[in-house]
Amino acid sequence: MGIQDGVRRGRHELRGEAYEEFIGSAYLTAVRLGVPTREGLRGAGLSDDEVDVSMGELTARGLLVHTTDPDVWEVLPPREAMTRQAEVVERRIALSRATAAEVETLWRRAVGERIPVSNQNFEALVGLETVAERILSVHRASSTRLWVALDPSPAVRMFLEAALEDESLLPLRPGVEARMMFDTALLEQPAGMAHLERCDRAGHPVRVGNGIPFTTVLVDSRAGLIDLSTFDPTGQGSAELRGPGPLGALEKLLDEIWQLSTPYGPTVEAARREEGQKAPLDTRDLRILHLLSAGASDQLIARQLGVSVRTVERRIRYLTEHLGAATRFQAGVQAVRRGWV
Repeated sequence: MGIQDGVRRGRHELRGEAYEEFIGSAYLTAVRLGVPTREGLRGAGLSDDEVDVSMGELTARGLLVHTTDPDVWEVLPPREAMTRQAEVVERRIALSRATAAEVETLWRRAVGERIPVSNQNFEALVGLETVAERILSVHRASSTRLWVALDPSPAVRMFLEAALEDESLLPLRPGVEARMMFDTALLEQPAGMAHLERCDRAGHPVRVGNGIPFTTVLVDSRAGLIDLSTFDPTGQGSAELRGPGPLGALEKLLDEIWQLSTPYGPTVEAARREEGQKAPLDTRDLRILHLLSAGASDQLIARQLGVSVRTVERRIRYLTEHLGAATRFQAGVQAVRRGWV
């Protein structure tokens, strides 16, 4: 029995791959017709029941649209429509992968099986390609929050090079609370700089920091990932994490990295200034820079200057941004190099 024969027996006869093959075949028929009509589809061998099922499905998927005539449809430009549909499918795949462990836990509880403690919130990732692919996967799965701290690891370089060729691999959806953090070493790599600028153009907050320990990704409140390929070229030790404990730890780590990093815009603007250009520094700022270059804490600087710690923090933020520094110590070093102190 062929596909059409199966559909003629009822629109619910086909399931799974057979149904997808039928829908795909109907879409190609509609594309060949240019302006698919019920009459034209009948002429191509589809029954009325098949027309109703396939055209309804293709319209729901955003590949066709209704016209004012209920028996006439319009084919949307396939390249754009199919790309949008592919993004939907990819996101579903990523969501399935990200929630598989949670569903497994629910199932084991339902059937009364003991949940393996070692596997409940931890999935080991082995191999650079696996680590890179999983970073891309959880990135695509984000719907409410995406916090990312990237170090120049082999896995990061691998997926950034791939994204340089195909930007759709790292979609930047609007409405997602994003924190994008880049190790300063990535600014020396074309692929890293390209992704940083993409994030900036998309309006996502971007910061840079010196010495990000390892790549960390946090997606919504359901999944996280650590990439340890910086320490092991095979990616051993990298893992996808789930559960409130591990994700809470990742959130705290990423927030600390965020607080210690420097906003991207002021950094680039300052880096483009000519060396030796003087900043409008008063005596207090010069003293702060001297103390920063010596590694002094905010509390020590406040005591030395006779001001509040909050005042010191505010001035340090201004000075680091003005100098294009990634850290407070680096601000002191940059000031010395530029002859400011």
